Amino acid sequence: MVGTSLAKKLSADGHHVVVIAQEAAVVKQVQESMDVQVMQGDAADGSLLQSAGLMEAELILAVTDSDENNIITTLMAQTYNPNAKIIARVRKKQFLDNPVIAKGLTLGGAMLFSPEHAAVEMVLDLLQVDHAFEVVPFKLGMVRIAGFHLGQDSPLLGRPLQECDLAKYSTLVVAVDQGGEVVIPSGRTVLQAADRVMLTTESPNGFAQILPLLGRPPVQHRKIVIAGGGWKGEQIAREIEKRGIPVVILEKSLSRCQELAESLDNVDVIHCDATDPATIRHMAKRASTLIGMTGQQEVNLVLCLLARQGGAGRTIALMDNEAYLTLAPTLGIDAVVSPKLAAVSKIMRFLSHSKVIDAATAFNGQLDAIFVEVQARSRLLASPLKSLGLPKALIVAAVVRDEKMIVPKGDFNFIYGDKALIITAAGHLHKLDLYLGAA
Repeated sequence: MVGTSLAKKLSADGHHVVVIAQEAAVVKQVQESMDVQVMQGDAADGSLLQSAGLMEAELILAVTDSDENNIITTLMAQTYNPNAKIIARVRKKQFLDNPVIAKGLTLGGAMLFSPEHAAVEMVLDLLQVDHAFEVVPFKLGMVRIAGFHLGQDSPLLGRPLQECDLAKYSTLVVAVDQGGEVVIPSGRTVLQAADRVMLTTESPNGFAQILPLLGRPPVQHRKIVIAGGGWKGEQIAREIEKRGIPVVILEKSLSRCQELAESLDNVDVIHCDATDPATIRHMAKRASTLIGMTGQQEVNLVLCLLARQGGAGRTIALMDNEAYLTLAPTLGIDAVVSPKLAAVSKIMRFLSHSKVIDAATAFNGQLDAIFVEVQARSRLLASPLKSLGLPKALIVAAVVRDEKMIVPKGDFNFIYGDKALIITAAGHLHKLDLYLGAA
């Protein structure tokens, strides 16, 4: 659930959180797994909301599975606490496209979000970077981080990072996943086969130039095959079509196939059962990427496994189950898109305070990334980067100066107005406050 993921994240960041849940099982789960206050009842009940602290809250999240309840909660919040930040989950097209509802809520200061929209954006970001399992772009457009599985042929394997001379490629490893533990690396960190790394680069060719370093071969771009012609699959196909890339949708429902064929001009829509092993293996031979976008995450998992066996160059699966998110990479699935985590990352951006230009989460929520502007009296100005004494849980991944991106080295000196991308292990963001303040 999006709500429990947000509560966990906000609580870990040191906020006092009150959760309202209607189902007893959810109440019990939250009580046992999080350090938050829990109240049972209808989230659209005005008296319950007031008991939960609606009128004093700095942030109000209306993220139940009911759009109607979320809209009611938002309207009450805007009436009783107009100074609060308000975020509402709205999924239904009839609400998002209704100017009276959508504009009424947003004019009142609320942010509307949809996990489904966030997931579509995440897939489209992935398709821009070959071999990446995660891509996180930031405002200003020139900075992004991307995650990759290290291949067996990577020349980086078995060597401390300080000996890999990545500075020659204007590239920095900002995080490493070794056996499920995500760490901010030091120069002594040794990369091993099957590690997953998060990188940033200032190379003019982007990440494509460093793929050989990661042991990843060039990609031969063929068709992109989308298994599942629901709303998300349609939106992804529409955007891919604009880029001039051949795209195929596999859809089981004949009536839905007819709808897709009428709305998408240059997309091949095939009426078939994508769960049939022979069908998916046949389609995989034609695909540089297969995306499992059905409404069942178990099906998406199996589809991607079959596609990998059939020769697909890359597989992307849509799923939210935490166990599957951990399991999928070990099974050879290249990337997993979680609507829940995509929504959490999008919401964290909305919550950024005035000093923060942008913010996001990465590595299944195990990393926080913030993009900040260096203030006139910031401690970051005090000395070269290597002498600042930054905690081990923080790393400066990139700096934007005069509209140019820089991957900073140890002798880098900040100046007033620099915009810095800083990566931290989850739960350590507060350690940066000392450096953002006055020296």
